[in-house]
Amino acid sequence: MKRTYLLLLAMLVFSTLLPGTLFAATSSDAGAVEVRLKTGSSTVTINGAKSTVQAPYEASGTTMVPLSIITKAFGAKLQLEDNKIITLSYNDKKIVVTIGSKTVKVNGSNKTVAVAPVIVKGTTMVPVRVIVEAFGASISKDAATKEIVIKGKRAETTSSGGINTDSGKTKVGDSYMGWSMNYPPGLALISQNDDGSMVYWADTKTGNSLHVIIEDNAGEMSSSDIREELQYWMESDEVLIDKRTLTISGYSVEKLVTRSKEYGMMYEYRAILHNDKLYMLIGGVVGKDRTALESYQNLFNSFLPVFDKTNKALKDISNVVDGLRTYHDEDYGVTLKLPPNWRSESDESGLFYYSNDEFFTLKISSLLEGDTADAWLQRKKANLVADFVPDYLRNVTTSEIKLQDGNALVLSYEVSYDKKEWQHINEVFLVVGDYRYQMTFYYDVKKAAEGEKLFLQSMTSIDIDTDFISKEFGLIEDESDMVDRSKKVVKKSSTYGYSFELPAYWTGSFNESNFFFSDDYNFMNGMVLMDRSMSEVIELLAMKDEDEVAEEAAEEAVASSEREFAIGGKTGKLLTQYEPNYKSTYYSYLVEHKGNVLALMFSISDSNATADTLKRVEEIVKSVKLF
Repeated sequence: MKRTYLLLLAMLVFSTLLPGTLFAATSSDAGAVEVRLKTGSSTVTINGAKSTVQAPYEASGTTMVPLSIITKAFGAKLQLEDNKIITLSYNDKKIVVTIGSKTVKVNGSNKTVAVAPVIVKGTTMVPVRVIVEAFGASISKDAATKEIVIKGKRAETTSSGGINTDSGKTKVGDSYMGWSMNYPPGLALISQNDDGSMVYWADTKTGNSLHVIIEDNAGEMSSSDIREELQYWMESDEVLIDKRTLTISGYSVEKLVTRSKEYGMMYEYRAILHNDKLYMLIGGVVGKDRTALESYQNLFNSFLPVFDKTNKALKDISNVVDGLRTYHDEDYGVTLKLPPNWRSESDESGLFYYSNDEFFTLKISSLLEGDTADAWLQRKKANLVADFVPDYLRNVTTSEIKLQDGNALVLSYEVSYDKKEWQHINEVFLVVGDYRYQMTFYYDVKKAAEGEKLFLQSMTSIDIDTDFISKEFGLIEDESDMVDRSKKVVKKSSTYGYSFELPAYWTGSFNESNFFFSDDYNFMNGMVLMDRSMSEVIELLAMKDEDEVAEEAAEEAVASSEREFAIGGKTGKLLTQYEPNYKSTYYSYLVEHKGNVLALMFSISDSNATADTLKRVEEIVKSVKLF
């Protein structure tokens, strides 16, 4: 919610990459470089000059050293992304390391190290050999002094990161988000969100900082609303000393100025509402009064919701290229390109990317001995046909596709749940080594040409670090594949005296008084209604709220029936209701037992009401035992 909360991690990680004054005496020296250090010792020698650092250490046969030793000794350019991805540029070499990842990329090629980069006591520690050898340097051990000796040459050019002002760029902005401003002098670009909604610059020596924050779908906002949103970003100790509305280049700009006694900082907040976006600029300068902000007024006044693509002096920091944004997920070793309005999530089951109309998933599982991509696809196809009524499934085809990580198979089909709205689905089956990669891409058939083009673009761009997967992942069973659908499990309640058999592949949760299970398309709810009569339960199930009554009035009437039905050797009731709004039939099986009512309720959609599905429901009910 506040600046400190959102930006603390970025500041922490970046501060661990900077050496402060560590190499002030040697950073400008050109030519040969010799670094001497010992594991366990906090003294490092650079070209004869000694300095104090976080002590290097050895883990799993790998020497870990502060990254700042490497960057400043060799003059490597550094850039931080997503608060954890560190890119080092040394002449024509580019090395990418990630906090917590054992994969190191050297000019695009993956190398695996034994120990991942970590942050130790505020210092980023990295495996030294893979990096310095990528620089062309040598690494050896001095037998006499027991020191590790690194010899090489400084980079031909150096930079501390951020924007290269020597390239003639005097302005900076984001062409996709639609803003620009003068280049912030003396500040380095620290971090930038994948979606471009937040950009952060800072001077780590003085503490001065600058944040650009873009809030989309802002809607209509009054001057008071905008000021309130700016105040949302303030710290609790800030005192508001200036509040006004400015007009700059025809734009209405809200301005707030605050003083923070606790941090000895002056802050200026700017906000412009334009094209349903709220553009905010927050500048923080070390100082005790408003004069500290005076030298930044030209910079603040240059911040506008415009981006002039014809201006060659304007540096574009957008990561949207040719209408696509590159998304990274280090946990799964995946990179792919999708439209910039897509959002991403990941959990223990896999990756999930989505927009308002389409979505893409990726799941990883282990390859069982003797299995193939074709056999895998055929099982999926057989289950698909078994789970859908023919009128709700069409255009089932298979094909091949070439991906960066190998050839894959595609199962394509269209499904509907009401015969009006149809979804096109492409399921991609890729096998590499001991792992399977299932990618699923959904889009509305109304966007057939656009959707298929996007599918092919995403498949062409996706790059899976299969070496990383094979080294970091263990056995991952796919519980939904190769399942025996005839296998049953028994659910039992000694407290309420009932049991029933359920297909083993159905998933859900069970306790004795309430349970829920599903086979992905159909649902089963169960409960024990204590101290209720059969008539009370029937009345309860028939109750509807105002929204349901309104829906029924606008649509077709709900068809319902009630009849006696034998359950567990007792005479019970079967209530059947057809909901035309949801194209589903609800079956409620009720039986009185031990002063309570046991209710088994099933929801079966028209699209999935196959003979096999109805038979499974019948078998569950017939298996009920009361005791």
